Amino acid sequence: MTNYLQGCTQFVDVEGVHSESWTMDVGVGQGKRLSADLFNLGTLSNALWSLLSHLVQYADDGGDVISGSTDSELNENIRLTATARTTWFNLAGLTLNASKSEIIGFGSHIEPLTINGQTIHPTSSIKFLGLTIQSNLNFQKHVDDISNKMRSAAGRLRTECRHLTLSDKRTVFNGWIRSLPTCNALAYLPHLNSSQLQQLNAAYNSGIRSIFKLPKKGYAPITELCERIRVPNIYQIKEYSILLEAWRRRSSFNVQFIGPTTRGRAKLNVPLPNTKGMAGKILSNILVEYWNKLPTETKLENCPNRAKYAIRKLAF
Repeated sequence: MTNYLQGCTQFVDVEGVHSESWTMDVGVGQGKRLSADLFNLGTLSNALWSLLSHLVQYADDGGDVISGSTDSELNENIRLTATARTTWFNLAGLTLNASKSEIIGFGSHIEPLTINGQTIHPTSSIKFLGLTIQSNLNFQKHVDDISNKMRSAAGRLRTECRHLTLSDKRTVFNGWIRSLPTCNALAYLPHLNSSQLQQLNAAYNSGIRSIFKLPKKGYAPITELCERIRVPNIYQIKEYSILLEAWRRRSSFNVQFIGPTTRGRAKLNVPLPNTKGMAGKILSNILVEYWNKLPTETKLENCPNRAKYAIRKLAF
């Protein structure tokens, strides 16, 4: 690694014109081959630093999941974990940005936390990797945020892309609008109620109206228009996402049955779990129903591309 990093220069290339080169004395450089490996090696000890929490980390965005039998025990565990994290950052030569840190409680009373002289007050919602998580485990704020972004993008599409062809508008629609509900789809779409799905679908349809220059309100054959440009609606996106995840987790379903072969067992169906209460919010329980919906030949398919194609035909 020393041989690779020493004397490494960088420059900017704009249509064959090069800027002056420079050498970095500290760090590896973003996007370089060793950057990801060295980051993983350098931050591995962070996950093992505190035994009181479960660290969830994606690149430089992370959070601690902390539990306690009582509120006092929970708040003490939070304080000890924050102290441990601050110590790790100091030893690593980094600074823990307390102003960007958030704390949220689920069914508990959380006390304010002080880190490096800054006080962090509990909040009712946080954002992690683009997903808004609420303390009441409801995704209404995330639905509102995604809906507003889709309507804003639909307005941009209507004004900025009015001279584009239908095919080009479809490409812009996929990038500006369809990508919004698809991102983090498995984290929240399976848990939305009918009114929240309807809210998302109405905002999504505003983009369809923009493609065809239709009025923002009033009747429009949205289903026929979606089929014409080959884009799914919100309900189909939800169906496809969950069906595909059920196929990806096919090894977790026990299809080795003991006893007589029934019609359900012949189709590799598995018994439905108890989905009452919070058990119905667990994704692994939701996936069982969707696994049973898959055709037998799709369940036995091992090629990802062929499986995606079959599931797309089934969902869309």
